[in-house]
Amino acid sequence: MPIKKTNFAANFRNELSNSCINVKKHITTAVKVLIFLTIGVLLFWLAYRGQDFSRIMEAVGEARWLWVVLALLLSVAGHYSRALRWRLLLEPFGYRPRNLNLFCSVMVMYLSNMAIPRSGEVVRCGIVTKYENIPFARCLGTVVTERIADMIVLLILTVVILFTQGDVATGIMDSNPWIGEGLQKLGGYVPHLVIGGLMLCALAFFAVRMAIRRDIMGLGTKITTLLKNFKDGLLTILKLKKRWQFLFHSLFINFVYFYTIYLVFKAFAFSEELSLMVALTLFVFSTFGVVIPSPGGIGTWHFIVIEVLGIYGVRKDPDAGAYALVMHGIQDILFIIVGFASLMLMPVLNNNYQPYQPDENTENS
Repeated sequence: MPIKKTNFAANFRNELSNSCINVKKHITTAVKVLIFLTIGVLLFWLAYRGQDFSRIMEAVGEARWLWVVLALLLSVAGHYSRALRWRLLLEPFGYRPRNLNLFCSVMVMYLSNMAIPRSGEVVRCGIVTKYENIPFARCLGTVVTERIADMIVLLILTVVILFTQGDVATGIMDSNPWIGEGLQKLGGYVPHLVIGGLMLCALAFFAVRMAIRRDIMGLGTKITTLLKNFKDGLLTILKLKKRWQFLFHSLFINFVYFYTIYLVFKAFAFSEELSLMVALTLFVFSTFGVVIPSPGGIGTWHFIVIEVLGIYGVRKDPDAGAYALVMHGIQDILFIIVGFASLMLMPVLNNNYQPYQPDENTENS
């Protein structure tokens, strides 16, 4: 009997401890979401301050929604293409993940980014690890490879736009002198940030090296496996057999992003005459609005879109404001609906699913 009481007490303490840990995690997540949501609301207010929101909503009501629906359908095709491109990076390891699981994880990624910026990449890797039994670090390495490919395409497009539409950047700076002042102040901190970053990297390197050497409680072995999987995922591009398909998807994804902008141009009388080059310019500049860590680009994306359209002759209030609201809003609605649906359906769709596991010895031979 005493033994049973002791076991009961130990189990109770473990359960209580686990419950407290889960509660702390949920509270931490909720606080993060609240902080970033507040930042997003503030940035959105800054982007639309001084504008007549009733006039903006009138302009939104005059939209031709058929063009918006076409843009949404094309956008879904782009997200599915991203899932297929990710599969190409996982195939060299012998994995055969379901396209549906990859697509759902991509949509949950966007949903997660709306709550906590930059969290989506980690979340989608966690989902694929859970349902496809692929090492998390290996997934993360392939995602970094994806992002490098996207950055290369964006860099090429940025160079093209700066040479052909360089006046747009000048116009934005002239209309908003505070941007130049802010960048000038930020420039003074760059050396300190660089030195601080290098010191942190050096500290992390020596800490990891020491952990690997001493292998306390098997931690070194775990870190070694983690780093190996991450490196394998990062370098998977070198083993890629379907490189032309990878290139096609990389170009198609970016084409979808800029062409949906063009399709929504057609939804409004004030923007229907704008050209493909304007859409490409807007895509490049607005992408940097998403790079800035705000929830889903809220506020920063709207601000850049409004400013760029203003330079091309579109009235900022209410027309450019209405365009930015619709273009960003339809994407948010898509991410919320499909993202939550993916979260709900994936456990059901994978109930009896057994992911294919490659022979690591065969793979490495």
